[in-house]
Amino acid sequence: MEASIFTPRRKRRRKAGSTAIPFLITVLIAMVMFGGAAVYFYQKLTDKVTELQPMQSAVPGISEEDTNTILFVLEPSIEGRQTAVMMLRFDPSHKQEFCVAIPLDLIVEHEGRAMTVSACLSNHGIASLKSALGKTLDQQIDRYVEMDSRGFQTVVNIIGNVNYRVPVKDEGLRPSSRNVLLDNNMFETMLTSSNYPDERERESTISMSVAQLLNQCDGKRIADNIDEFFNQFCNAVSTDITAMDFQQHRHAVRYVFEYAQSPARGIIMSYDVTPENLLTISPDYLDRLKATFYQYEGDPANGEFPTENAPEQ
Repeated sequence: MEASIFTPRRKRRRKAGSTAIPFLITVLIAMVMFGGAAVYFYQKLTDKVTELQPMQSAVPGISEEDTNTILFVLEPSIEGRQTAVMMLRFDPSHKQEFCVAIPLDLIVEHEGRAMTVSACLSNHGIASLKSALGKTLDQQIDRYVEMDSRGFQTVVNIIGNVNYRVPVKDEGLRPSSRNVLLDNNMFETMLTSSNYPDERERESTISMSVAQLLNQCDGKRIADNIDEFFNQFCNAVSTDITAMDFQQHRHAVRYVFEYAQSPARGIIMSYDVTPENLLTISPDYLDRLKATFYQYEGDPANGEFPTENAPEQ
């Protein structure tokens, strides 16, 4: 039987390769296009990270080398007032400041001779007292700051006024059971008054009130204006702190003022009293003081005192 001309032809199947090859080409082109864009943006991002890294490393770190001890002396301009002496240990790596008032009747040694802090300061000057006191306390005292009334009031204006319980009656002051906001004149009177029953009580007031002054201040305000305040400070006092010292430790000072919460601690030292009613410091107490400063956990059996037993008030 002859095949009809209307018999339908069978459609040829398209080979699988004819579809897959264009599809693969399309995928490859898309990968190249989008992959290239991704690589481009990735390189841009990594380049920016690389650019930022030197800026981060340029910020100085804080280390034990930023720890400094400064001797402060306030010589009041008004007659009949007492000189105030205090040692400030600045330890930014632990976010701490130690305020240690020094009694005027403490015995120190200068050029082989024993004398009081008051006599050493009056007869030989603050630089000699810095050296003699460092030997007595077995501490390195790095710098000194000497102020008269004007200089002290400038410093207090920079830091801010303090709330403190007044322990003594004097001009513009009366004892209080509550904290009182002291302006710079009242604060100076409290630190230098001759009306305390003894030097020990005045010493305690100096240590604790200056610590409160530092803890209550607006640290961020000081940190934001640190360069201007340093210039004001140097113009108002006599000091061996140099501009280079400031630049080397500027970042540490800003860090403590801006980020440390209540960094200051008042230290009241313990003394032995001589027959002449003068004060000396025992070697055992110096070990305890070092334990406080260096924050180590010692072994009492080896003559070392743990931090929690350190002489803090």
